[in-house]
Amino acid sequence: MSGRGRRYMSKRDRACDSCRVRKAACRIDITPPCYLCTLHGKECTFVQPTSRLRQPFSEVIHPQIPQQAEVDPHSGLHEVSPVGESVHYDHLMSIYGDGAHDSVDAVPEGFQDFFEGARVSLAGGFGDSTWATGLSPGSFNYPSPGPPGTRHLGDGGPSTACLPLLMQEEGPSICLDTQDEMTPQLLGSSGDMDPLLISRYQYDTSGAFHFKNLNIQSFLLSKRSIFAASREENGCNNLSTVELKQELESLVPGDIGLRLINIFERIVASDYPVLGPPGQLNPGTSPPYLLASVYLIVEPFTKFDERLCIDLAYEKPSGAALYEIINKALPYEIHAPKLCIVQTMLLLTIRPYPNPIILDSGFKWSQLATLIACAHTLGLHLDPKSWRIPSWQISQRRCLSYLIYSTDKWLALSLGRPPLLHYDNWLVTSPSKEDYPVSGLHPSAWSNIKKRAELDSLLDRVLIQLYSPRAINAIRTDYEKTVALTGPLLQELFSWHSQIVAPSSSSSDQDRPVALERTLEMNYHYIHLSICRAILRPFQHPTVEKLNNSNYIIARAQARIQTEACISTAAEFIHELKAEDLETLWPAWSATAFSSICFQILHMATSSLDRSEADKWVTFLHQVRRDMRLKADVLPCLRLGLLRVDSIFWKGVDNVFHLEEHVRQAFMSAS
Repeated sequence: MSGRGRRYMSKRDRACDSCRVRKAACRIDITPPCYLCTLHGKECTFVQPTSRLRQPFSEVIHPQIPQQAEVDPHSGLHEVSPVGESVHYDHLMSIYGDGAHDSVDAVPEGFQDFFEGARVSLAGGFGDSTWATGLSPGSFNYPSPGPPGTRHLGDGGPSTACLPLLMQEEGPSICLDTQDEMTPQLLGSSGDMDPLLISRYQYDTSGAFHFKNLNIQSFLLSKRSIFAASREENGCNNLSTVELKQELESLVPGDIGLRLINIFERIVASDYPVLGPPGQLNPGTSPPYLLASVYLIVEPFTKFDERLCIDLAYEKPSGAALYEIINKALPYEIHAPKLCIVQTMLLLTIRPYPNPIILDSGFKWSQLATLIACAHTLGLHLDPKSWRIPSWQISQRRCLSYLIYSTDKWLALSLGRPPLLHYDNWLVTSPSKEDYPVSGLHPSAWSNIKKRAELDSLLDRVLIQLYSPRAINAIRTDYEKTVALTGPLLQELFSWHSQIVAPSSSSSDQDRPVALERTLEMNYHYIHLSICRAILRPFQHPTVEKLNNSNYIIARAQARIQTEACISTAAEFIHELKAEDLETLWPAWSATAFSSICFQILHMATSSLDRSEADKWVTFLHQVRRDMRLKADVLPCLRLGLLRVDSIFWKGVDNVFHLEEHVRQAFMSAS
């Protein structure tokens, strides 16, 4: 080797022994020794055998279903989709690693071939840092100009002068979200304003570069006035904040507003800390549209306030009038959104449907889409942990990011839509312990939010692996693939639930779960039911060949037993609901969760294999309907499912479904 030169990153020549142990890039200009061996005074040798064979590139891109089934369900949340054809994020991240710790030898050959002529190092990088502008990690091997002594991108480490401003370690923090006259909008890495070029701006001591109507601080901070023409063209009237506050004050006087805010902080904020720690809202200083959204979501809880239960007993603030204030402001504000706009829209998305028997799915889904668009504009899809902004702003942004991600998953499940957010494109998918001190929440409330985040992650896998359009096309008729996918999901779900119920297993009825713990239990049953529905899917249209197959018959029986166990526990949950559970925020997707339970019981009855099974399910359905009818006046989220099932009986079951004779007789006997 001593007399032979080689090209950097040549796929024919492996790294030296020392670099292979370090899992670092082996840089040889002409002949050994390499750069790192020279730096550390080590002998540069090439005598150790390779530790493993390279995996063919085709196997990285096209994993098969059996391989997916063998993966430990706890080893990682987002593997390559077993039903997709694309290279997943985690495989690309195995190339980039966490900076300079992945050996070039670990890169699939196809990628080395691609980067060979581009002179781009796959092993260099920016360590654990994430650029506020969204730049991908990577080390480009060309020098950049700068003052003497500056470390360039190609010199093995990041240059402080070349990092986006919010990522620089030195200098004062930047209050990104509290500049009233300027609105921040993210400068993405693929936009027209190249972040590499922006990093060279001559920023002043305040951390900004000023133009006439714009400031650059890694974000683009714009004066609100520059959107005047666009707003005028779209018919957005500029109603002054003073006028909106006066209109809101005429509907909800300040003293009543303070009590409504207190209810919000006591009941809603502990489950959904959208606004940060208590004390952030004030009728005199907070935006009127944000206050209106708070008043709307707490309206069902006014009976729990000693004064409001009398003051509002005969005349409550008009929901339509409150919504009108929001609708006057939002079309104008979303041209240059701020965090208070995101907070307002998130509260409206979580809020239960105003008419509990109407599922306004089109509007609710469009509302979520607008919320996500505003969140992207503000950079909420990024993790601001390493940004040069105050710690309270970091926690506020992270909490909002997580709540938006969670809401997207549950609303997608409830409305039967593909999620709008993808794990690869949204960095904050759960809160961290660093966010807790700024949250202002009680430790038990924070613990419940962490538990919900674990369930959110599992739901994301369920939606991708079982309910994405590509997944349904691939496994809807294949019960073996379906079982291979659902087994690990059920195992992880049961493990989560066992940890939840274990601490309270010996508690008395006085210590029964309240608030978020109740909705957590509902979420558990909803995910369990969704998995069981996917398990039953391949058995919907049996053929003669399948019915003569013993494995198919056994699998179908097991699927129905699993679903029966799921529905039994969900029905018991409904039976145990009590009047005090009204003092809990049941979010918008609660209505479809309970409705799904009713319809699944109805499906099990109509698909019964014999008369005895049909009699059992029909009787069970009537029991659940009775429970829901007794509790629907107390818990409005039960009314949708009850109405939809009752309407089938009102029409006549045999007039709605094609029923086999033994099923028809079971319904007639029960009636």
